[in-house]
Amino acid sequence: MDQELELAKAIKNGTLDLICPEMELLVCPSYHEVALKGAGVIRSDQLGRLYCRMIAPFSSPRHDSLFGVKPIGKLYVPEDYVMLRAIDEKGREWRSNPIRVDLHNDLPVSNYEVHTQLSSILNSEQRGESKDSCVLVVIPRVPDLPFDALTQTSRLVDKRETGFSSCLDHHKHAIGNATVTFRRLEGGFLSVSAVQHGAFFSRWAGLMCQALSFAVAQTLSPAVIVREFNDRIDLSLYSGPFWRLVSMMHRPVPFTDLRGRYDFWRLVELFFLHVERDQVEPHPLLEEIEGIRRGSQGSLQTACLTLAVGIESIARLLLHDNFSALIPRPSIAPLLKYLDAWDGDDTLKKRAEGSLSQMVDIRASDLMYAWAEGTGVDKKLVDDWRKLRNPKAHGSSVALESGWGLYCSALELFNRIIAYAVGYDGQILQTSQPGWGIPQ
Repeated sequence: MDQELELAKAIKNGTLDLICPEMELLVCPSYHEVALKGAGVIRSDQLGRLYCRMIAPFSSPRHDSLFGVKPIGKLYVPEDYVMLRAIDEKGREWRSNPIRVDLHNDLPVSNYEVHTQLSSILNSEQRGESKDSCVLVVIPRVPDLPFDALTQTSRLVDKRETGFSSCLDHHKHAIGNATVTFRRLEGGFLSVSAVQHGAFFSRWAGLMCQALSFAVAQTLSPAVIVREFNDRIDLSLYSGPFWRLVSMMHRPVPFTDLRGRYDFWRLVELFFLHVERDQVEPHPLLEEIEGIRRGSQGSLQTACLTLAVGIESIARLLLHDNFSALIPRPSIAPLLKYLDAWDGDDTLKKRAEGSLSQMVDIRASDLMYAWAEGTGVDKKLVDDWRKLRNPKAHGSSVALESGWGLYCSALELFNRIIAYAVGYDGQILQTSQPGWGIPQ
């Protein structure tokens, strides 16, 4: 754990410095052909962003993948990308994510100089065969979490125990087949370590970060991920920045008491298991949540628009099984057929077809009202969403005071829909109520 924390600190603080006597750019997607070979460094900057710098002698002929800038609007194909393979001073091999390199603008000197950002680098090593698999995730700058387990530390003088100290700094939870421990580390880091019998799927760490991100209403990005499975250990380093922008969103569960602490970790578990079951990538729910989260970091008007439209998409995604059309399509089909044969004004004809189609299409508001009636959720949350959604979708602004109230109400609706979909039935922060329902 010490090595992983030190690497995470080095990335975050901009002090990571891997001197690489050997560097190669391998052509994607086969990675068998070498496009360029030289030496250089892999470093992080003050924002925690990974980048590489490589010096390579001119080679002839020049490989197309290094000079493949296409006109605006043209798509790139896998063969336009290369992967960095580097051997550092300790003999470790690192492989990067696919990158694009353009050497057209290099100065006419004796060497090529490649300087580009990296999203991640990976080192793999062999280990002894094991039936158990492990995952370790180190996340920088994590907000306060409701830890509920003590760690005791002994104080020693001349190898004799003179006392001990205790700290409420971790939580252990069974999620699926894994035993997961969440622990606060020095410097504002969080470690998430998991052990289970059998291999973890490759997206486990990423989905756990997404589950935590939803529960704290902030995007949490890992700096280091370690996976130990079968006979291999994969150590991945990820690029920043890791800052937390000011957001208008609030975490869905208040954990001001013991019940709140339990509810928080239960929500993390259920959200993770829900997304894991779908086996869809990229996951549409995660994309919608991330869009809403980014919008919440802007102005109130931007936050209202992204939340209102995002809720509409999420309702269609998660509540489609809770409502059926009031008018079945077979009943209206003859009328649509008659309208299609009608020899009248084309503009009027198209508008009539649109109106008829809307009668059989399920609107997001219909889904939410049916869901609210079936679950006992206050329909005023849906009413407030409509007050926010309709003006914002048509370009109108909302007043500061009333807009903030509608935003908070819609935020509770957003949290309740997702909580319902993942099977969570605990408390939700009542942001629609004055004082948010928290005892003063």
